[in-house]
Amino acid sequence: MKKSTSVFLLLLLIGAGYFLLFWSPNSTGARDFNMTFIFEQDEPAQYPHVIRRLAIRNTLPQTLYRIFAYQHYYFGFPYYGYSALVLLPVKLLIGLENVSINMLLLRQFVSTLPMIAAVTILVYLQTRFESYFKSVFLFLFLLSVPAVVFNNMWIHPDSLVFLFIALTFLFLDKDDLQFGKNFYWAALFCGLAVATKLIGLFFFLAIPYYIFLGWRQGRIDTRKALTVAASFVAIMFATFVLANPFLFWASERKFAWKTQSDLHEAMDSGFIVAYNNSPLLWLQVIEKWYGLLLFVLFAIVAVVIAAFKGERQRHNQLIMLWSFPFMIYIAFALVIRAKHFPIPILLPVFSALPAYFAFFAPEKFSSPIGDYLKKSGLRLGLTLVGAAIVAAQIFYSLGRDVELYTENLHREETSPSLQFYAKIEKDYISKIVLDRQLIIFRDVMMYVPNAPRYQDHFKWGVSDYEVALKNNPDVLILNKQHLYDYTQPGQLETASDPDFALTVQFYNDVLNGTVTGYTLLYQDEFGIVYLRTPLYDQFFVSS
Repeated sequence: MKKSTSVFLLLLLIGAGYFLLFWSPNSTGARDFNMTFIFEQDEPAQYPHVIRRLAIRNTLPQTLYRIFAYQHYYFGFPYYGYSALVLLPVKLLIGLENVSINMLLLRQFVSTLPMIAAVTILVYLQTRFESYFKSVFLFLFLLSVPAVVFNNMWIHPDSLVFLFIALTFLFLDKDDLQFGKNFYWAALFCGLAVATKLIGLFFFLAIPYYIFLGWRQGRIDTRKALTVAASFVAIMFATFVLANPFLFWASERKFAWKTQSDLHEAMDSGFIVAYNNSPLLWLQVIEKWYGLLLFVLFAIVAVVIAAFKGERQRHNQLIMLWSFPFMIYIAFALVIRAKHFPIPILLPVFSALPAYFAFFAPEKFSSPIGDYLKKSGLRLGLTLVGAAIVAAQIFYSLGRDVELYTENLHREETSPSLQFYAKIEKDYISKIVLDRQLIIFRDVMMYVPNAPRYQDHFKWGVSDYEVALKNNPDVLILNKQHLYDYTQPGQLETASDPDFALTVQFYNDVLNGTVTGYTLLYQDEFGIVYLRTPLYDQFFVSS
């Protein structure tokens, strides 16, 4: 057996163990659908659209329309289509009523598994699986980045789109400036990255440079260069369209365009109110979720070295041309600083670490030691400095990883939202006995179980009197921090919606105990509960 094959099999074995490691934390936090709101709110925003893909309609055209025209066009159909395929066996075997099982499988197979596959590709492209130590170390190192560990424990398209990006790099590497079928496979996977989350467009420098290299080295002439460039764009565009079948309906194209336009406007300025647009704030995100800033700088130095020295120069040049423009874009254009955004930027950069140690590797020790240090002392010192920085990063990552893993493993026991509901249910809500459902309006992060005795309503974003009282709720359950966030001085002046003044009025009334028609029932530092005044008089005044 070739060494590269045995290294690959070893990584598969380690990857399988890593995959199973997340089974327990990914089994938590979804005893019912409402519980998913209180941990990561992107999950409940996406989950219903996955489930609806698997619903059977009255006719085949209706079924196909609902499969492809899913109307949550923040992300492309490859994500929702693949997620639905993950749950298809569950639907056929036991049905989709068990939210906990569904969420577990989505987290494992849509987030954890594609991330493992993408990292395996990155390791191969830098090491060719020629060394057990380098391959295993780099594999585990990349998988231990805190943002990766976090990303393994929710459902989101980032792992899948990152896999498409890694496959684009892989097939460009396999093509080796031949501009054959592997080049066009790269175009297909780049198109899938665009179709899923648009970020495949950030190959806009890497692909022209790759074609330029082929032209400069005499692999292709000018006419061929233009032909392969046009072919790459055509395949990428065709993949984008075919992978998003909703584009064949004019109404859905219009809806998708509005969705993406609204999303990018919010990313550029902020949701509801204006956000601080300082690129330096990204440093806090990177330090918390990716590593010590000294290490990130060290990794950038490593990829620059790898781009001009060593055996993988072209691949690392492509990484720079992919990562650096993308990094500049999110730093200056986006005010939404989500922790998962830099994953496809920084992981390829981090993968170049072996090049640093290969470049500064000191010669084999020889005596006398004085002559050896004179000859190799600088290389030895730089190697030791690099090793110390990497060791500090490992220590940092493992500490954050254990913290993240433990938090998710025990999140049901420690959740302030679950504790708050347990308190109000025991002391207050259980004492309200009606011959109908209790109607509740809540903030999305306030837990209320999916129970027959409740009819609960919520609204993404902010609320006002009209929104909160639309369904004549008996109970209002609101989050204190949410109220504080949107009643700070200056918030009203930065809001893009003129109706935001109504939100501020409502939230101030909630905080001040003056909600019209309702009486304050309970509050603590986390939440506040109001009960319709007639019900309060009926069930609590006498006591």
